[in-house]
This record gives sequence, structure tokens and C-alpha cells, in this order.
Amino acid sequence: MSDDYKSSNFLSAINKFNEEERAKVISEMEEKRAKAVNDAKAKGEADAEKYIRKNLSAEKTEITAKYAVKTLDAQGEIFKTRDEMVDEVFKRSADKLKEFSASPEYKDKLLGFAKEIADSFKDNSCVLYVKEDDLKYADDIKSVFTGDVEVQSDVKIRLGGLRAYCKDLRIVADNTLDSKLESQRKWFVDNIDLKIS
Repeated sequence: MSDDYKSSNFLSAINKFNEEERAKVISEMEEKRAKAVNDAKAKGEADAEKYIRKNLSAEKTEITAKYAVKTLDAQGEIFKTRDEMVDEVFKRSADKLKEFSASPEYKDKLLGFAKEIADSFKDNSCVLYVKEDDLKYADDIKSVFTGDVEVQSDVKIRLGGLRAYCKDLRIVADNTLDSKLESQRKWFVDNIDLKIS
């Protein structure tokens, strides 16, 4: 074998080795590039999903806040309307009670209220409070009581009835039409189906 042949085989072997190494390097580079592309794609998808979730969450929070404000505003309007309706009903009721307190039947009712209080106070002395127009019934009211009684007017009593205070028993009894009407307000709201939830 000649030296040229040996050199040629040697160069061929080196070229073949270089080609194999080159192919190996290119293959490794392709694998690394494909991995980098896949990693970048996965990270991009994860970042996009995170961004979308964050924006959806922020948008949901904003929508929820707007809804809550609108709900509160609407409930406030409903409360206001309900209260206006209730006030109107109770204003008309108060007007009817004022009419009743000017009727002949009212005196008997007032004396009935006085009798209820007199039964509780027995022989103890007390001060009775009535609306100014009812002072004309003072003697009739006193006649129901067995103890010492004083009758005075009270500007807080607008509709009628009477309130009594017994110092000895430390008791206040309220049989005014004003307090009876006001005590019906909560019952009325609870039972007319205008509850707001």
C-alpha cells in the first residue's frame, strides 16, 4: 500500500469522523433548539394563562364590586320606598285616631284606659298625663281612681289616651293611642310582606 493510499484513507476516516461529529452537533443543537422552543412555548402559554386569569379575576372583582354597589343602591331605594309607604299608612292611621279622639265614643275608651291603670295602681297616688284637649275629662278620669290623682297635659301625647306615673310603685303605665300606634309599626312591616333581603 502506498503512502498516498494510506493518506487518502486517513483523510477519509477524518472526514467521516468530522461528518459524524458535525451531524451529532447539529442533532444536539436541533434538540436544544426544539427544547428551547418547547420551553418558551410552555412558558408563554403559562404566562398567557396567568395573565388571562389575573385579568379575569380583576374583571370579575370589578364586576362584583359594581354589582354590590348597584344592589346596595337598589336596596336603599327599596328601603326608602317601603319606609315612605309605611309612613303614609301610619300618617293616615294617626289621622283616623285623631278623628276618633274627637268623637263621642272616645270618652268611654279613655275611661277604659284609665280603669286599666287604676286597677294596677290600687290606692297609690299618681300623676296622669293626657293631651291638652282631654283635660275636659279630668274629673271623669279621677273618679275611676281610688288613690290621690293629679291630671296634667302632655304635649307629647298628640292622639289621645293617657300615661300615668306612680311615684310610690315607681311604675309608668302608657295607655296612649300614640304608643299603641307606634308599637304596631314593627308588626306591620314584618307582616305586610315588604321585607327586604
